[in-house]
Amino acid sequence: MATICPEEIDVFSIPHSRMKELVYKYLEMLPSTNFSDVVNMTTLLENLLITFREFKAHEQIENKYIMTKLKAKLRKLSIQNTAVCNCHSDNRLSEILSLLRDGYRTAEETAGDRVNFGLQLQRTLEDFTEKFLPHMEEEEEVFQPLLIKYFTLMS
Repeated sequence: MATICPEEIDVFSIPHSRMKELVYKYLEMLPSTNFSDVVNMTTLLENLLITFREFKAHEQIENKYIMTKLKAKLRKLSIQNTAVCNCHSDNRLSEILSLLRDGYRTAEETAGDRVNFGLQLQRTLEDFTEKFLPHMEEEEEVFQPLLIKYFTLMS
């Protein structure tokens, strides 16, 4: 369960609600996509590219405006926290974006190749999702309390 904190300092819940909305959207679209149909497949790829670019932007914002400052504050206080140090170290977003771009090349191949790509994509997204949802939960349950504890409105 996420930490309850004042809305003006809750930096995770609202952005994460958007990220979760996107996850559930692609999880709903993926099984209903007919990969042997080029139009159906490329429509999914377009939606996924938009989604994963948004995930990448979300991560960059978290890194630049939250995690870098939290790491610096903990270092300044001589506090070691492995969760904070390893955050976003292996999120696979770039790998998935590359796979999606490869999907456009597959769209020009045979229906069998597209179906095989669809299976690979589904496995990759399921694996990503299994890690991504708990990752957001960790940020809400671990990092938000650290922000509240080590940052005042004046620091």
